[in-house]
Amino acid sequence: MKKILFSTVLTLSLLGATALFARNSEPVVVKITNIPTSEGKVLLTTTDGTYYGITDATAPSVEIELGQIPDGKYTLYVFHDANGNYVIDQEGDLPTEYCATAEIEVTAECRTFMVPLVDIREQVARKRGEQ
Repeated sequence: MKKILFSTVLTLSLLGATALFARNSEPVVVKITNIPTSEGKVLLTTTDGTYYGITDATAPSVEIELGQIPDGKYTLYVFHDANGNYVIDQEGDLPTEYCATAEIEVTAECRTFMVPLVDIREQVARKRGEQ
């Protein structure tokens, strides 16, 4: 009887652990919006570059799927590489291509995020006009 009980508990434990790890292997989907043109690429990376993705800029919004990201907090860096040189172009200190950063927290319940791109030059000009 003890052997049957032990086997049952062990089996249920392993099934529970498998379900727990399966959640962490689900992909993270990032929907990038406000892409100004359908030229070039959209690039996305986390702070340390461990997770990254790239897709063609085919519409005003695209999705990039990042696979098997463990639960946790991440900073995303995204930009529209309109000319396809894989570098965010700048004039002085300001990016000339639409870009964004986003703080996200990946959990079992939250694995889809939306990041709107912005024109930093336009934001800076607006702030200067308000002062």
